[in-house]
Amino acid sequence: MRRKKRNRYHSSRTLVIILAYANRYFYPLLILIMLSFGKSIGYIPAGISLLAFSAYGLIGYLCKWKHIFCSFQNAYHQKMTPDRIDWGKISKADVYCCSCIWGILGMVLLLLT
Repeated sequence: MRRKKRNRYHSSRTLVIILAYANRYFYPLLILIMLSFGKSIGYIPAGISLLAFSAYGLIGYLCKWKHIFCSFQNAYHQKMTPDRIDWGKISKADVYCCSCIWGILGMVLLLLT
């Protein structure tokens, strides 16, 4: 019996989905963990991380990165489709508001420390 070989397309699609999950769940969770250890390491790294996360999401939308699209699909409770991307389905208000909220939280943390 012959085994099917994984082609490059399939592994690329899997990588995009993993990056989308990391952008949606892992990075904010990592920032929250940094905030929970705020007294020992300070709040400056968490504030800088929030600003970087905000910029990353906004730049990813403007440069039309596939994993950012899939991350928003996950937020909209849709199946992730990195091979069929339609940026018109993503609300600009969602992108800019989320980036602004993360950025404002980062600035507040930096100003309060």
